[in-house]
Amino acid sequence: MKKKITIITFLLAVCALAWMPEIQAQAKEPVIVVIDPGHGGEENRGGEVLPHYVEKNLTLQVAQAMKQTLEQFEGVEVYLTRTTDQELSLEQRAQIAKAYHADFLFSLHFNMSAEHNLYGTEVWTSAFGKYYSAGQTFGRLQLAEMSQYGLYNKGVKTRLNSRGTDYYGVIRASRALDLPCVIIEHCYMDHPIDSPQANTPQKLANFGVSDAIAVAKYFHLKSASLGLDFSNYQYSKVPAPAGGVAVPDSTPPENVNMVITNADLKTGKVDISLSASDPQSGMLYYSYSIDGGITWSVLTPWAGGNTIQFSRTVPGGSQPIIMCRAYNGYDYHTDSNFAVPGVFAAR
Repeated sequence: MKKKITIITFLLAVCALAWMPEIQAQAKEPVIVVIDPGHGGEENRGGEVLPHYVEKNLTLQVAQAMKQTLEQFEGVEVYLTRTTDQELSLEQRAQIAKAYHADFLFSLHFNMSAEHNLYGTEVWTSAFGKYYSAGQTFGRLQLAEMSQYGLYNKGVKTRLNSRGTDYYGVIRASRALDLPCVIIEHCYMDHPIDSPQANTPQKLANFGVSDAIAVAKYFHLKSASLGLDFSNYQYSKVPAPAGGVAVPDSTPPENVNMVITNADLKTGKVDISLSASDPQSGMLYYSYSIDGGITWSVLTPWAGGNTIQFSRTVPGGSQPIIMCRAYNGYDYHTDSNFAVPGVFAAR
């Protein structure tokens, strides 16, 4: 009799287990996303191009739109590190995300450059292991979304400090808490090519929507209300770096050389061939000077391999001193040789 009861008990347990997969699927934990509107407070205003652009305000507007969009997807919880003009340390931002048990922290920013000559959109991530893998993988999805605005893709990059760890504090603090993190630099506030993309509340909201779509693709989310389903969205996962750390490029482009292939001194049309290489971060922009490097043109995207061809018009009847400047993916530059059309070329 005891043996019979044991068999019956076993069969009941097997029947109960048969229902468990459905129960477990329904109880699956949601993806938790924390959005960090960069800067905030009276002392940490971020970049400023007055009167139109104050970074701490722009990031909060983008974050709110990003949150509102993501919350329309299923299986995700979304939080902000700040909802008002509040000052937080970089460590606090990571700690807030960790307290929410975040799967990812997204820190939103806008860019500026010292010489006000750079433009484009870029993402920064940790240089180490699985955090690099997550940041690179998401960053590529995010930059693909930003391409619809005509913003120049500057890539997903790492940066190290003098101690050999992540340079950016929010990334460094997040990694210490075992939390993937990226910094999204949407565009440059101080460049006329980029700044029109951020000059209205609607355009800032569009950035937030694009950020949210990139997150939804990364986590394979779906939204019935938006009519979007990324459950089976395919993308390539970037592997962790060999040796555990992705060391950033710290040297300028190599083998920079300019050749004037044709010059019509009457009309001023000059044809130029410019060569440069950078095996670490690739080529990003070029510019030229017609006064021997005193003044420079606006940066132009480097399109092609190691050699590009372009034409420029100089004042007719003049003898300009032409030289070029080549920029790599980390904004380091190298100047070329110079030449006077129809006269000579020199280093």
